[in-house]
Amino acid sequence: MQYAPTMIGRLIDRLNKGFIMIKKEKNQKFNLKIKSKDVDPGALFIINRLNDSGYEAFVVGGCIRNLIMGEETRDWDINTKATPEDISEVFKDYKVIPVGKKFGTVTVVINHINYEVSTFKKNKSAPTPNLFEDLRHRDFTINAFVWREREGTIDYFNGLGDIKQKIIRGVEDPKERIKEDPLRMLRAIRLACELDFKIDKATLQAIERNGPLIKKVSPERIRDEFAKILLSNYSRRGFKLLYRLGLLRFIMPELQKCAGIYRENFREGESLLEHTLDIAGSLPPDLNLRLSVLLYNIKSISRLDEKKEIIIKVLRRTSFKNAVIKKIIMLTRENWQAIDFSKKINIRQLVSRIGMENLEDIWKLKKALIRESRNSEGFKSVEIERAENNVRKTLQEKPPVSLKDLAVNGKDLFELGYKEGKELGEILKKLLEIIIDRPELNKKKILIKLLIEDEENDR
Repeated sequence: MQYAPTMIGRLIDRLNKGFIMIKKEKNQKFNLKIKSKDVDPGALFIINRLNDSGYEAFVVGGCIRNLIMGEETRDWDINTKATPEDISEVFKDYKVIPVGKKFGTVTVVINHINYEVSTFKKNKSAPTPNLFEDLRHRDFTINAFVWREREGTIDYFNGLGDIKQKIIRGVEDPKERIKEDPLRMLRAIRLACELDFKIDKATLQAIERNGPLIKKVSPERIRDEFAKILLSNYSRRGFKLLYRLGLLRFIMPELQKCAGIYRENFREGESLLEHTLDIAGSLPPDLNLRLSVLLYNIKSISRLDEKKEIIIKVLRRTSFKNAVIKKIIMLTRENWQAIDFSKKINIRQLVSRIGMENLEDIWKLKKALIRESRNSEGFKSVEIERAENNVRKTLQEKPPVSLKDLAVNGKDLFELGYKEGKELGEILKKLLEIIIDRPELNKKKILIKLLIEDEENDR
């Protein structure tokens, strides 16, 4: 249709041009023409050397998905027709780590970076391993992309369409993909949380019907996916999926129990599980902080005789490292509701129990608790501002809060005539209580004078 050169005509023409530009910008969100310069140099070197050696090789999986979506790519995986022995021969002048060799995977080290190189998987349906059959058995369509410079991006299973629709979909039959590796149930939830995608209906049903298979997966692999869900931007959604699809009862049944508990101070209709997930999701993506919230509330509903050991029991069963366990025991030992940050003396007393290195973390946990409380926004704002000022000043001032901070030590007291042993330790503790209350008294002469005066009063 032709428009007259009027103001209306020119306006319509501009709108049409604008519409075309918007369409182009939307398409430009996806990098459909991946070039060699977009690919990690080490990964590119590996596939080129394998191809030049007569072995078909491609960059594959999530790294290509990330390139298409314009996301940062850290891990680069390569699939090839070459066997682990062939790969080792092709890269005999490089370090090749045979971990995973029995599963058809070796690690090639290029410039101190590890690259996993896997042989095309053997399948009953294909007498000879090949690329297409290998991709048929990958987890999700959005991870079934491959790339090689000659062909560019290959997408056999409409992964691009699912990226555009923001959908996690199992390749071909999701039930079979889950049976091949039950960890894929957790991975689907994790990817949905990391990418802000939805899981398609067939894949959701396959997860719900095959939940018990997760018991076949090693605790370490479960832990890694569980932690990534917890640290994602949509952790609340992830844990609600874990609960709804029946996976949480196999991974952390203690947390599952929180779903049926309601308290007066929660929002109307909110369970302890939902309350816990709200607090965890409001915290920075720090594993110790978010795990502490889960474990703190698990501890709160445990039997009295279990409270002390429940955190260790849960974290060891899910294979978390000792450093994580130690930190979380420290953070969950305090009653967060009772901690009072409104006065600096209270903070000093707290720090004497938990250590200065844990103060900021405990405050973040307390602050999250305040924000999720039912108090008015104005009250919460005033409480947080006052407390943050006190925490900041305490960290800046670094007041004496432990025996090693005292201006006197056991040797000083011994020279004054005090006997080594329990008595000497009790005196040091008493001095510590004094200086926590009044840090300005932490001077050697003053503390010795206080001891002498105390002795004279006892005579």
